[in-house]
Amino acid sequence: MASSTQAVPGYYIWETPENPVVIHLSLDVVDRLSAEVMRGFGAVRKRGAEIGGLLTGAIEKGSPTVVRIDGYETVPCEYRLGPSYQFAEEDSAAFEKAIGRHRPVGYFRSHTRDGMSLAPEDMEILDHFFREPEYVALLIKPYAMTASVAGLFVRENGVFPETTPLEFPFRRNELAGDVPPVRRPMMERRTRIELPMNNLASPDLSLLQGSAEPVREMETPNTAAQPHTPLSWGPAIWITLVCFLLLGGILGFEVARSTPFAAPRDVYTLALRVAKNGDNLTVSWNGQSPLAQAARNGVLEIVDGASSRPIQLDPAQLRNGRLIYRNASPNVRFRLTMNPEARVSITESAEWRQ
Repeated sequence: MASSTQAVPGYYIWETPENPVVIHLSLDVVDRLSAEVMRGFGAVRKRGAEIGGLLTGAIEKGSPTVVRIDGYETVPCEYRLGPSYQFAEEDSAAFEKAIGRHRPVGYFRSHTRDGMSLAPEDMEILDHFFREPEYVALLIKPYAMTASVAGLFVRENGVFPETTPLEFPFRRNELAGDVPPVRRPMMERRTRIELPMNNLASPDLSLLQGSAEPVREMETPNTAAQPHTPLSWGPAIWITLVCFLLLGGILGFEVARSTPFAAPRDVYTLALRVAKNGDNLTVSWNGQSPLAQAARNGVLEIVDGASSRPIQLDPAQLRNGRLIYRNASPNVRFRLTMNPEARVSITESAEWRQ
């Protein structure tokens, strides 16, 4: 069994020795689909709502046959049977319309149930809409505290297996083999403003700069030899000066009164919030803010009673703006840190007490 992204840049390569089908999964699809899966996962308490739809791309038949997944389209479900992605009879028309708009290569569904296996309702959809032997199925299992896990399914002797032969993390950084960013201690995670050192004088400054000229002392004029002559202003000058000061004050007051006050917008706000939903805590932040959109990574630190743990967040999770957490104590503290650019960290904290 092999999986890599080296042969085709921008794709995750999935293959097994038992099957002559190789799947090229676009990492851009992983990014976008992961965000949609997490939105559904946070929409319903406890289990989360499943989403599903069709995978699009191209099939190149040969030895091996290559299935390239370059896109997807979610197909809505009325959820008449609960949070599972399970079609009622009237829901199938939406699938037929979606297939008519694209060249499908398979089917996908997020999986919030136990295990990692295709359900009977998945088999019905696959047998009805995806009959070609090269079509594939993708299950994505979301987690609140770590990266989602996915599994691909390919027909073996014309039948989809119940379980996938290979599970993999459904996160771009891990699939691409990117090195995770180096984490500095929390005391160092602050926005740094470095001031120029040009104005700091030191007796050894010429040696540090490699200057061949000695540092010259500034000569001060000898004011002791020049007698000071006090100014003598007459009454007319004093009256004129007072009038100018009064006039300036009146004009300044009128301008200030006629100018509307515009409060500055604080762009460095994450809007971190914690709310109790059933047995879980919903931690939310503004995923559409400029900070979240620009951040390449982040971390959510959770202190739950006597235990603490950091949760690494990728760009898709930061833009999703929500995380579900099952607390173990009545006092939980959260600290969210985003890194919008190199050497810049923005941190906010929130606390929940029962």
